[in-house]
Amino acid sequence: MIDEKNLIEATKIVRNSEKIVVFTGAGASTESGIADFRSEGGLWSRYDPSIYASYHYFLEDPSKFWTMHNELVDIVVNAKPNPIHYAVVELEKLGKMIAIITQNVDALHQRAGSGTYNNIPIYELHGSYEKLECIRCKKEFLFEEVETKNLKYPVCECSGYIKPKVVLFGEPLRPSVLERAMTACRSCDCFMMIGSSLLISPANFLPSIAKESGAKVIFVNRDSTAMDNIADIFLKGSGGEILSELIQRL
Repeated sequence: MIDEKNLIEATKIVRNSEKIVVFTGAGASTESGIADFRSEGGLWSRYDPSIYASYHYFLEDPSKFWTMHNELVDIVVNAKPNPIHYAVVELEKLGKMIAIITQNVDALHQRAGSGTYNNIPIYELHGSYEKLECIRCKKEFLFEEVETKNLKYPVCECSGYIKPKVVLFGEPLRPSVLERAMTACRSCDCFMMIGSSLLISPANFLPSIAKESGAKVIFVNRDSTAMDNIADIFLKGSGGEILSELIQRL
């Protein structure tokens, strides 16, 4: 059940804000049927991430990564945006947002329509499954341009390994994306985190950056996080239910 008092306060904050940054983690996609990698039954329970999602191991033998990736991508391709994604679109339509920052690689924000209103940027901290590149010559490909299922791993015409533009363990975040996300956090007057445990660095620094820059901070999550003390308002429960109710009240 949604905490009525906190929902009223959160609605006031959003109504009075003009520069909102929405930050989404894995919990924003679980309502679309994409399990959190770390949860019971998630991807890491079947594939050791230190091997299957390691950039070091990818350079030695890409086949392990692609075995895992092909299972994940079947789930992602069939996933549909959920009420969280559509609520974010409604905030965009109201002209209240300056950026979306996401840890997810599923492109569900774009499929819901985000980024098409007021040129709102979407900063994908961990990349996107929809884009691939050769790690040798840096040629880029769209997901549908590369055959990945009927071979051990795809190879570029230059003989370099092809890899989705997602960040693997041992691989740094793309500096330009992180820097723009941090700039948005310094500029916002409301930071809304949806569906993240805030355990992964450096993404978990972003709420603090926004808070220290004077923004109100709202957390929407099923469980407590590692940084609950930063939140001005914590709305605990289903993100889809909470966000849909908040949008209605606006």
